[in-house]
Amino acid sequence: MKKTTIYIVLAALCLNFRVKAQDGPTITALKIGDQIPDIAITNIINSPAKTAKISDFKGKLLVLDFWATNCGSCIRAIPRLDSLQSEFNGRLQILTVSYEKQAIVKAFLNHNPVGRAMRLPIAIDDSKLKRFFPHRILSHEVWINEKGIVVAITAPEYVNAANIQAILDHKPVELPLKTDVMAYDYDQPLTASSKTMTYSGIDHYKPGVVPRFGATKDSLNHRLRFYIINFPVLQMYLLAFDQLLYFPKTFLQIHIRDTSRLVMPGGILREQWKQKNIFCYETVQSSDMPTTQLKEIIRLDLNRYFNLNGRMEKKTAKCLVLERFNQDNHLLADSNGVRLNTLHGKDSIKILSNASVSNLIWELNEIPGGLPAIDHTGITENVSMRLQIPSFSNIVSVNKALVPYGLVVKEEMQEVEFFVLTDAEHTAIPTPN
Repeated sequence: MKKTTIYIVLAALCLNFRVKAQDGPTITALKIGDQIPDIAITNIINSPAKTAKISDFKGKLLVLDFWATNCGSCIRAIPRLDSLQSEFNGRLQILTVSYEKQAIVKAFLNHNPVGRAMRLPIAIDDSKLKRFFPHRILSHEVWINEKGIVVAITAPEYVNAANIQAILDHKPVELPLKTDVMAYDYDQPLTASSKTMTYSGIDHYKPGVVPRFGATKDSLNHRLRFYIINFPVLQMYLLAFDQLLYFPKTFLQIHIRDTSRLVMPGGILREQWKQKNIFCYETVQSSDMPTTQLKEIIRLDLNRYFNLNGRMEKKTAKCLVLERFNQDNHLLADSNGVRLNTLHGKDSIKILSNASVSNLIWELNEIPGGLPAIDHTGITENVSMRLQIPSFSNIVSVNKALVPYGLVVKEEMQEVEFFVLTDAEHTAIPTPN
């Protein structure tokens, strides 16, 4: 049977993408109860000590926090980890570990507001520690007690004051083991169905499996299998409409009774929420089926499985429209310039250098409770600008900062397309003012 992978796209989640051949002797992954060797850790930054050995942390609880600068949840956890380090200083050492090169991590420390405030040491360009503790999904937390024994391997939410105190006091504490599936066969069907039939199916969350979607084509049987592995419901819908990546919040209209099905509420552990609200899906159809028809099958399947009604609707709504009123300015970027985007930072000076104007539209769409923002500038080249604004929510100050670049943000009624999600029995919702 001839099977061709048409496309495999990794979701924009916190995954450990680095894969390369390893030099040196074979290393056996450590498990709970193992004694960790006295590993030499080099390339430490954000710390007076540039190198260390595991034995240097003897007498302390050592937590290895594997993370990356492109992992949003990892970054959101840094202030909490910094606070825990201060609270248990002298008895605890949190060592963050990144596979990334020094230039990438230092750029994060210099330009990201969380990075500038970060006080934890960082082991960079790591290829050694992750061989002892292999993983695919970030963050990944390894707990090593004062005697150098691995006592827990967990998801990041379990690194909290109560659990740290319990381990320091040698009290029993149940920490769920985080086990990533290192080699999952995405070509394996979710159901044991005939190779010639057409069908659709839904399955439960698969712990430790990296989220992914893609398609494989069976030329012999003229079948196409499209699959989604470990995705939340909302992202499944957006994928069906080719809107998965970077779909603005302001273009979402969610009107369902139980929103916890879509967004994890506070006070619950992430893994518990995933068990109930992350799913896998597949459909096998004729390989000759037009893409638009396949997407409609996926949408209708999701509606039926989740008792919801997801659709794209065009509506006339008040929007923030970015327009260009003067082309005689210094807006366009130097093609040889360095790309930099600090628009999302908390500093009053926000810089966009040698990057698309879509970054500015994205920030306008991130305003809490804001209006949909659209680009009517017609600019296709990269731009550079330096804006002195406290927040994008103050449109008056935004416009004042944009004047030197010949840009203005206006409130106008425009026809735009929203993604609308309602409970199955409700289809009509009000148009925004």
